[in-house]
Amino acid sequence: LDHFKRINDSYGHPVGDAVLCRVAQIIRDNVRKTDIAGRWGGEEFLVVCMDTSAEAARHVAEKMRTAIENQVSPQAWTCTASFGVASYRPGDSVQALIARSDAALYAAKAGGRNQVSTA
Repeated sequence: LDHFKRINDSYGHPVGDAVLCRVAQIIRDNVRKTDIAGRWGGEEFLVVCMDTSAEAARHVAEKMRTAIENQVSPQAWTCTASFGVASYRPGDSVQALIARSDAALYAAKAGGRNQVSTA
């Protein structure tokens, strides 16, 4: 989530926790039945899209990004998310795949946030 610390600092940790729960629900509502989603740590989430092309995974990420951006809260918080998408390559280790995804995430953040970047 982009600038999540600002939500905690501006509204307090209970609102930050509510934002995390709401984003988790948005992710659950927007992944496919074959996808696996979970909280990766802090304000980061991970979605594994099995047997999915990079373009299809990018579409899934864009759907979630838009849903998070368009969320309206009674507390009037706004939240955006940056996404890094990477595809498995033959011979990849889990660490290599996650490193490419993480690099794509940092590229999305460096590019202005609230976007999807593909490795």
